[in-house]
Amino acid sequence: MLSCGSCRMISVVSMLRVELFHDGEAGNWHYRVPALHVNGGGTAAREDAERECLAAIAFALEGDPRDYDSDAETVTFDVRVAPAA
Repeated sequence: MLSCGSCRMISVVSMLRVELFHDGEAGNWHYRVPALHVNGGGTAAREDAERECLAAIAFALEGDPRDYDSDAETVTFDVRVAPAA
């Protein structure tokens, strides 16, 4: 659900593409999140790459307070990251 200023309560659901791939030469798993320009991996198991990817997405969405505009009006959105069912 989303509520901001003059906005009415609305529900926003968005699917975020995550690409998991195995590097046969190196023998490990990697991930890529194109929309967030996140890349990583190098794990022995696919499940570990997926877990690291979730952590990397959460970190990317946190932002850096040094980048914040102190003069701007702000709202906060509750964003949850979990594998789709």
